[in-house]
Parts: sequence; C-alpha cells; structure tokens
Amino acid sequence: VAALLEVWPDAAKEKDRYQSTPLHLSCYKRTPLEVTAALLECWPEAVKEKGNFGRTPLRMACCRGASLEVMALMLNTWLSFKENRTKSAIMTLQSYFSTTVYTEEDVKALFSHLFALFNNDADNPSPNKIMDYFVHIKMWN
Repeated sequence: VAALLEVWPDAAKEKDRYQSTPLHLSCYKRTPLEVTAALLECWPEAVKEKGNFGRTPLRMACCRGASLEVMALMLNTWLSFKENRTKSAIMTLQSYFSTTVYTEEDVKALFSHLFALFNNDADNPSPNKIMDYFVHIKMWN
C-alpha cells in the first residue's frame, strides 16, 4: 500500500460505489497498523470522510473491533482537526462507541478516558489519572 501511495497519492482519495475510501475499507477489513498509517499519512482528512450511510472510518474502526494501536492512531488523527475537539463531537463519538460489541478491553479504556474528559461525572478518574493514562499510551495530541 505504501508503495502504491508513493507513486499515486490520490489513490487514498478514491471512493467506491458506496462512497467508501480506502481508509474505510482498511478499517472494515481490520488491516495491519502499517496500512492504516500509510493511508492516514497520505491523506489525514480521510478520517473525516463519510460513506453512503454517514459512517466515518473512525466509526467503522469502532464497529469492527480495531486494535488499540489502530484506534489510537485513528483517534489521534481525528482529534488533530479542531472541529473534533468539542464536547459535541466527542459525544457523537461516544454514541458510536456505545453500540460496539467487538471492542477489546484496552480500546474500551482508551475511549473511557477520552469520554471522562468531557463528562462531569463524580465516578470519572481524576484529571491527573486521565493525563497519566494518555502519557502512558503515548497519545498527547
């Protein structure tokens, strides 16, 4: 994939009949981290693209049970866009995540800590514990 994108970078922007990008398909097929990373490096905005049913690649990754490494990369890229760092955007993401059944415990922890930043709930971890978690997984966008 990286070799293809090197000679044809716009391949990352191609869409199929369902308006899915290669990143959508990568998330659907649960490809290795290197494939997702190559696609995001070539076209980071792909993380925001919606297919026919309004699904973004990040939502697809949530629904298909992506690994912690893939989810962290996707989430970090998604959060790099200012419009996604709002309570409204995070709550929309939380609604995607709440319907997911194929999620590993480490990915659940990632999202739990992210959602805790935006929820004013006494049961949430302290801000220091949340920060420690993100530093531990080397996610500090």
